[in-house]
Amino acid sequence: MHKTALVVAALTAFAAPAQALTVFSDNFDAENGGLTALHHTGFANFTTVGSVDIVKSGAYGITCSGSCVDLVGSPGAGALVSNFFNYAAGDKITLSFDLGGSQRLAATSLSKFEFQMTSTTDGFFADAFSLLSNDPFATYSYSFTASAAGLLQFAFSSPGKPGKGTVGPLLDNVVLDITSAVPEPTTWAMMIGGLALVGVSLRRRKTAVSFV
Repeated sequence: MHKTALVVAALTAFAAPAQALTVFSDNFDAENGGLTALHHTGFANFTTVGSVDIVKSGAYGITCSGSCVDLVGSPGAGALVSNFFNYAAGDKITLSFDLGGSQRLAATSLSKFEFQMTSTTDGFFADAFSLLSNDPFATYSYSFTASAAGLLQFAFSSPGKPGKGTVGPLLDNVVLDITSAVPEPTTWAMMIGGLALVGVSLRRRKTAVSFV
């Protein structure tokens, strides 16, 4: 029974799931000292293309968690482009973010959102859809498993709406998780320790001998 328990412990170590590591997270709350800024270009973690606004919750009738980004700035359409991130072969890459309607147009008015994720080994991912102005914030998630080691970059944008050049979809809480295909050091230690204990148990096992 003791030996069986040791074997189970070793197998459990082998089966220990890899843990997702958050390599990037931005809720925009620290941008511009937590204050609203129209045509904001000084993002800590993104490069801006065109025009986007950083909006503190409560400003311009917008409600979000802390601060969020209006992807159509003042004035004109804009985009946020991330830095590059490394990943290894077999890693699972998951990008999630919160997205909501503009909150400032008529409830049935649409604003378009566009998303791009570029992997140097696994190609180009893109999505585009429209949100009603009164669509609440919801979490969106995109993931893939890397075929080889490489680099990743992502971007969020909106082409704007004719006649509504300062109002777009709202972005918040961007998170990039990478689940490594290689076991963590603690997992390796568990596996080695478990197998060592099994080996000790087998060496100490007494063999029953019978004489006919």
